[in-house]
This record gives sequence, C-alpha cells and structure tokens, in this order.
Amino acid sequence: MIELVLVESLDEIQEQREHYMNELPYSQELNTEENVWECQYYKIKMDSVWVGYFCVSLNKTLWQFYLIKSALTYSQEIFKFLIDMNYIVSAECISYDHLLMSLCFDFHKKATCSAYVFRDDTDVNYSLSSIKDISFRLAMKEDFNNLSEIGGDFFYNLEEHILKREVFIFYSDNELLGAGTCKKIYHSLNYYDIGMVVANKHRNKGIGTYIIVKLKEYCYNNNQIPVCGCWYPNYASKKTLEKAGFITKHRVIRFEFKNDKY
Repeated sequence: MIELVLVESLDEIQEQREHYMNELPYSQELNTEENVWECQYYKIKMDSVWVGYFCVSLNKTLWQFYLIKSALTYSQEIFKFLIDMNYIVSAECISYDHLLMSLCFDFHKKATCSAYVFRDDTDVNYSLSSIKDISFRLAMKEDFNNLSEIGGDFFYNLEEHILKREVFIFYSDNELLGAGTCKKIYHSLNYYDIGMVVANKHRNKGIGTYIIVKLKEYCYNNNQIPVCGCWYPNYASKKTLEKAGFITKHRVIRFEFKNDKY
C-alpha cells in the first residue's frame, strides 16, 4: 500500500535528499533548488516503510522525486498514484535526472522545453579592448543603489547577497556597466551557479561574456565548479554563455500529465 506523509520542512527528508543529490551526475541548477525551497514535502511509504520523497509546489508542479533502490521496481506504480490522486499535474525535470525523466515520459500528455542547462567546456581568454578603466570586483554596500537601478528582477534580497559576497560589479570609469552573481547551489556539493546582468544601454557589446568569463575564473581560483543556465527562449543569453566557453547538452523539460479538460 502506498502512503504519502506531508512533512513540515526539508530537514525531515534531508538524509534522502543527500542521496538524491549525490546520485545525480551533476548538481541541479540554482533555479531548481530555489523552487524546491518553496515546495511542500512528502515522504513516500510502502507498507509502512519509508522508500522515498517528492517535492511539489503549490500549483502541483513536481520538482524532485526520489526512491531508494529497493523501491525502483514500483516507481511507475507510485508515480501513477501521484497523478491519479491529483498530487501532481506537471513536472519540471532536468534531462540528466534519469528516473524522473523516464517516468515523466511514461505518463505525460505534453512536453515543452523550459530552459538550457550549461556546463563549462572551454577555457576562454576574453578582453574588452574598447572599454577603458575597467574594474571588476566584489560588490559592497555602497554599490546597492547602482545595482538596484540596473538589476530589475535579476536581483532579489540584494543586500543579503552582497553581505554573503555573492555579487560582483563591473565598472568602467566609475560607471556601472553590469554585474554578476556566484551562489552556492547545495550545501554539501561544490557547484556554484553564476549569472550576469548588463545595463540596458551597454548591451550587445560583449560585456555579458566578459562578466561570465571573470566569474568562471573566480570559481576556479577558489576550487569551485561553475554552472549556469538560461530560459529556453533566451537566445541572446545562450550565445553569451557559449562565447564564454559553456556548452549545453541538457534541458529542463516541462511535462503536463493531465488533459486540458482537467
């Protein structure tokens, strides 16, 4: 018999989440982890034995699904139960999460690409000879107002991330041209999610690529593994990351499990 138990926090599924994260061939992206933080968490039991967990958002989108090895034989049965009982209506799945990807294809009604997932592939020497008096450094509290002006919805909890030394700024002659972030994704893994934003009037000048290259250098100098991603329709960001030496072999796929009438 399948039993689902709602738990109050990630702490209650932490041990199995460690197994899940370490079994993935790469770390998931920060966007996925941040969505997991906002989810509801369920333990999965079979015949009163805890065999896994899943994380689902309030709109019933599944973000993580894990089963212990001895329960994999029942994975389709359990997954179908989640759909039939209306616990999930959709899923956001990274293509290297092989179990979840397989189950999503078993039961989906519709599939679309949500995002590109990138990993570093090539060392890149990239300079901006047309821009003078360049300064690239960690942001400080006094940079807050300038960052707020160019950031739009790129930043959230900006002051906190500045204090945690996760925000970098790119100035030329005292003008803020762009900024970048470097954030640890999961506490026990050495992967760091990097990203950048460029002031509107300075876009299409190679500044975004330069910031990503500098963030890569910072990561490697600190024994960190840089990863990044971008939304699937964002072709400009995709080209920027590729110019900085990243390649994409994987996608985030959105699966729908219910017909429109449901």
